[in-house]
Amino acid sequence: MSPLRHAPTPRAALYRIARLPDPFAWPPWEFVGGGRFDDPRGAFRVMYAAAQRRGAFVETLAGFRLSLATLAEWQRATGSVEPVPRASVPADWYQRRAVVRLRLIARQRWLDLRAAETRETLRRELAPTLLALGLSDLDLSRVLGPQRALTQSIARWAYERGYAGLVYYSRLDDSYSLWAIFEGARYEPLGLPEPIVPDDPDLAATAGLFGLVV
Repeated sequence: MSPLRHAPTPRAALYRIARLPDPFAWPPWEFVGGGRFDDPRGAFRVMYAAAQRRGAFVETLAGFRLSLATLAEWQRATGSVEPVPRASVPADWYQRRAVVRLRLIARQRWLDLRAAETRETLRRELAPTLLALGLSDLDLSRVLGPQRALTQSIARWAYERGYAGLVYYSRLDDSYSLWAIFEGARYEPLGLPEPIVPDDPDLAATAGLFGLVV
């Protein structure tokens, strides 16, 4: 039987993009419940961070991309995919947010969803939940997929077993590792919040990837 995989506490800083005035703060309770690994019972909050600075921008800016419906309508109207109109990143988005760095304190347990062994264990442990959700299997595509009822069930399972959080691949680019940090986990803020400016290299690169105007 495959054992669960625990991720080592990273020695390097994690990056987080969050609202001012305190980007290090846990999310307000009124926003709890919509995140991928939020608690389905609303009993604890989750702070999301990325191992790579650009990964934080990729995750937060993806929502500004043109919708599939808009792209499909453009193709029907023009008979072409070029030139596609570009969506914009509102100035108040980056003016109200900052990039911060934080370090997770050692000797905490982190569930590693990137590992096949972990997913196989969860497949057995959560079999009744998977069936109730109408799923026939659990694999990487499900863990990264849009079904929040599944991913939040995984978060609750991990929390009840004493994990401080979990690490997983970005659904947008699996070269990025993302961290869901459960409330109660210990971390250390590093430095001051860094303002986001329009010519930030990671902002510019991500905007170029997604066809956004800053």
